[in-house]
Amino acid sequence: MAEVLSTADRPADGAAGGGAPVDATAAGTVEHGSLPQKQLIPLLMKLKWALWKRSYRKNVGKIIGTVIGVLYAGGGLVGLVFAFIGLTMASGEGAMFPAVIRGLGAVTVLAWLLIPIFAFGLDDTLDPRRFALFPRSAKELQPGMFAAAALSLPTLLTAVAVAIATVFEVIWLLAFGAGTLWVVLALVALIPANLAGIALCLLLPRAWFAHSASRSSSRSGRELGGIFGMLLFLGVIYGFSVSVQGLTDLDFDLVRKWSLLAVSVLAWTPFGALFAIPMDLAEGQVPVALVRALIGAVTIIAVWLWWRRSLDLALTSALTGDASSGTAKVTSLVPRWVKPSPFGAALGRSLRYWRRDTRYLAAVAIYPLVFVFLIAMGLVLPESRPMMLVMAVFMAGMTGISLSNEIGFDGPAGWVNITAGMDARANLLGRVAAIALIMVPAALLAMVAIPLLYGVPHLIPLLVLGTAGLMLTGWGVSLIVGVLLPYPTSAPGTNPMKDKSASSANAFLAMGAASLGVFVPQLPAIGLAAWGVLSGSLMIQIIAGVVALAIGVLMLWLGVRIGSRRLSTHSPELFQKVRDHV
Repeated sequence: MAEVLSTADRPADGAAGGGAPVDATAAGTVEHGSLPQKQLIPLLMKLKWALWKRSYRKNVGKIIGTVIGVLYAGGGLVGLVFAFIGLTMASGEGAMFPAVIRGLGAVTVLAWLLIPIFAFGLDDTLDPRRFALFPRSAKELQPGMFAAAALSLPTLLTAVAVAIATVFEVIWLLAFGAGTLWVVLALVALIPANLAGIALCLLLPRAWFAHSASRSSSRSGRELGGIFGMLLFLGVIYGFSVSVQGLTDLDFDLVRKWSLLAVSVLAWTPFGALFAIPMDLAEGQVPVALVRALIGAVTIIAVWLWWRRSLDLALTSALTGDASSGTAKVTSLVPRWVKPSPFGAALGRSLRYWRRDTRYLAAVAIYPLVFVFLIAMGLVLPESRPMMLVMAVFMAGMTGISLSNEIGFDGPAGWVNITAGMDARANLLGRVAAIALIMVPAALLAMVAIPLLYGVPHLIPLLVLGTAGLMLTGWGVSLIVGVLLPYPTSAPGTNPMKDKSASSANAFLAMGAASLGVFVPQLPAIGLAAWGVLSGSLMIQIIAGVVALAIGVLMLWLGVRIGSRRLSTHSPELFQKVRDHV
């Protein structure tokens, strides 16, 4: 690849041998080198194919995930076929078919744009910054990169889905078309319009990736953006799940009217204009089809130019580097409100971890979303409130297992604690104090707010005490697991969706032991709590909460004692297990 793309630095054929130099431009080559444009396009496609195959080499997890994804997609395509059969052959005059085509087309284009923006863990295989050292401009690279973009499973699946839709559009036009002239016009425009829609699907993520590569944003900004995208994605899933639970109360006529209105609006946007053109012609709306064709053409040209400009900026920024203001604020490691000591240093360092490291941030950010989902589910389905309360308490208790691999998260930096001779007890207690400052207020607030929203305020003492006991138990068990079963993790700032550490056997064993350890010691308190709730005895409920709190304190004491002793006597051995990131 490097040899071919750098041919601009070599004399053209014939020049080195003393003969007349070859006119590169006359020979149909690019301006900056002797490689013709028609060869650059297949070269970039070959490079994309090679990188795609290499990404699966010795990556069993990705292979399994791809197979599962393809199976799901195949099932979706089969379902699409049956849905179109119902719309074209089993629904009278097929009146809903044009609206469905317009809606599916707009949703497809939107998905191609939004998934790269909000999905955490997607990268451009042909990152434009990697071509910065080669004598190629964005204008020269763009056609080949666009052709290479078609070499992907999402593109193949999208093309198959559009082909299925095209077949049934032809069937619908021949069976229910308004007139011969309009049917002929629609058939003529069908394939070009659908191909233009697929082209727009390919262009939008390419332009976004290039735009992202051209921005001089900080690493922390990109990481926070990724976490926000992941949370938004989960929020959409949770929201859909909650809305499905309330389907029995929906007015389907009203939903149908709003859906048709939304489709009609989307068809006038750049996302839905192209796929709507054949249906407009079939209905005799020639002016509407022409306007939408103009919207689609302008959109493709604008996105193409945006992509080219972003490619130019990415190629330039890759050589110049990101600008740095040099005004980073340096603060004390030990918080002001803590006495300077090994404990204070461990606390301050852990607080910075929780605030800056995406491996910690991703874990913390998910819990509020889960609590909101549980509250919403209980409000939508009143009969599910007891289960939602139990799940909320268990989720609060599970926050403790975030400490189960603290030694692994330190990674190569763990040598600092060894060479400095840091007290193991202070080291572990500082980490516990940091997670307590972050998790306890939010968890206890949730245990007060949820019963009030559900109309069961008498359960607040039990829930607050039980949650505190579970969290204490989780911290104690996690300290023990962390010093007995540490495992290497990905580097700080790693994309959580690309974290390979959870795939190891040690990770599976450690997380399983920590998860069981949170609840097994609390079985007596759980039994008392169930007895108190079923009998309605407030006294038994309070006793259950106190027992849970006492067990939690005992487990934390054991965790600190066992963990500090193990850490102080075996720290070099533990460091050897986690010294390299995966």
